[in-house]
Amino acid sequence: MTGFPPSQFLDSTLGVAAGACFLGALLFASVSDLRSRRIPNRLVMVLGLLGTVYSVLAVGFPLGASRVLVSCVIGFALWIPFYALRMLGAGDVKLFAAASCWLAPSQVLSAALVSAFAGGLLSLVGLVLAHGLELTTFRIAHLARDPKLMTTPLAVPTGRRTLPYGIAMAIGLAVIAWFPRLVKLV
Repeated sequence: MTGFPPSQFLDSTLGVAAGACFLGALLFASVSDLRSRRIPNRLVMVLGLLGTVYSVLAVGFPLGASRVLVSCVIGFALWIPFYALRMLGAGDVKLFAAASCWLAPSQVLSAALVSAFAGGLLSLVGLVLAHGLELTTFRIAHLARDPKLMTTPLAVPTGRRTLPYGIAMAIGLAVIAWFPRLVKLV
């Protein structure tokens, strides 16, 4: 399957309007995840539905519908193992799958990789905020000599909450949707 044009949201008025809706939904999901560590199911459904409509309008009915299905399945399959391992919440997985409806199947893996990179940076910031720069730096510096440090969990300080991974996913999805040539894997 071929992908969307080099920048799918900049190729037409429809693309710019759709891109604004896509970014707005991702921003809303990020704010919700940051505030309550939840991503509303209604938002996920609307995001998937609008992505389906956009893909069908942008590419045509049979091809657009098949892209939506394939992209959504790939997006879900990439992240569901992390939910099964209790590393992500169900809302994060659903958000990524629904937002994948806006992307060509060839873009979904790139979006997942950018999301994982953003999640790593977000995790690093979270460690520094929770445990300080000194302990975080110490653990990272000593990982090469003692890999067991990576499996030794740090206690979550009282009052700290889980990592809002939906933010990292929104970053990866937005970057690849707006700048698909930034990371080209397929």
